[in-house]
Amino acid sequence: MKTISLILKGVLMGVANIIPGVSGGTIAVVLRVFDQMIDAINNFYKRDFIKHMKFLIPLFLGALIGIGAFSKLIKFALEDFSLPTSVFFVGLVVGSIPLIFSKAKERGIKPKYYIASLIGFAIVVVFSLIKEPEPAGTSVVISAGSFIKLTLCGIIASSAMVIPGISGSFVMVLLGIYTKVITAVSDMIDQIGIFASSVSTEGFGRAAYSLITSQAFFIIAAVGIGVVLGIVIISKIIEILLNKAYSYTYFAILGLIFGSIFSIFKDPITYQSYTGGIAAAHIIAAVVCFIAGAAISLVLGKE
Repeated sequence: MKTISLILKGVLMGVANIIPGVSGGTIAVVLRVFDQMIDAINNFYKRDFIKHMKFLIPLFLGALIGIGAFSKLIKFALEDFSLPTSVFFVGLVVGSIPLIFSKAKERGIKPKYYIASLIGFAIVVVFSLIKEPEPAGTSVVISAGSFIKLTLCGIIASSAMVIPGISGSFVMVLLGIYTKVITAVSDMIDQIGIFASSVSTEGFGRAAYSLITSQAFFIIAAVGIGVVLGIVIISKIIEILLNKAYSYTYFAILGLIFGSIFSIFKDPITYQSYTGGIAAAHIIAAVVCFIAGAAISLVLGKE
């Protein structure tokens, strides 16, 4: 049951990372796996290897399932029901604030800690304001240069995936690769189906070659390597910050979270389904979704 629970929590983290403006790190805090995740990533090769692997493997397997299984659904929801979808995740974020604030004040509250919150808030807001629309198109030239560029983007984006309040997918939008990655994941699912049906007719080798030389595989492999490297790097930085400046770190996280709420409402993706205007029914649906997201987050935070 513990393994199944970790897989399901990973699924929620994976889904959150697909939504621009929503942080997988925030969901990890809500689900009470953030601190253990950081500790396990930083220490799995030093001590308690089996214990850490029993935690990390189900969690990240769930995240992969969440990204793979829900990429098409989230893409559809953002295209046709962008406001309720985005606002549901705003509810999840808002519902996490009491839990994160309780962690931030565990070692006392000092006025200077709020400076860290303001800095965190300002960082996300500034990035939201300077963000330009992502370049159109999903094609990528398969070359060493493109691979390195995508890997570096993966490192930067994955760093944001771990930090509560900063959305990895939002950073991908800033870097101009979000549409390419989400399309590649969706295409890869189709490619795997083609691979399975081609094995009997073309043979395993030829079918596998077609799969691994596809543009979708190229993009996912490059970004995936960057994601792994970025998670390791930023987890070490977060561990140091929590050990050296616990209160400052959590108050900064609070600021990042408030900034992420602003960024979601600022992002054109939130309103892309309503070129003809937002009707009262759309607003009612968004309010219901917000309440549902906040309620889920509050309940999970009390467990």
